[in-house]
Amino acid sequence: VEQHGVVDGIYRLSGVSSNIQRLRQEFDGDRCPDLQKDIYLQDIHCVSSLCKAYFRELPNPLLTYQLYDKFADAVAIQMEEARLVKIKEVLKELPVPHYR
Repeated sequence: VEQHGVVDGIYRLSGVSSNIQRLRQEFDGDRCPDLQKDIYLQDIHCVSSLCKAYFRELPNPLLTYQLYDKFADAVAIQMEEARLVKIKEVLKELPVPHYR
């Protein structure tokens, strides 16, 4: 996405619905979509839109409900180095599939 799009704001802009649905169907059909197709390169926002939809639709968020408070506390730390250390500690508590 970042290689083929304007990075500034690329994850905030939505792709064309029909392109997002086409891409979703390719993934749902157990195929590995060719993201180098002109249709996806011309509307790179459809790729980022589908990625955001995937994470939104997970039954348990990637960073999990159980660890939400720990992540919130970690990112609230003012000192950058200490904040990064704490975030890494909390990441290690994630279930293996989420961590991967």
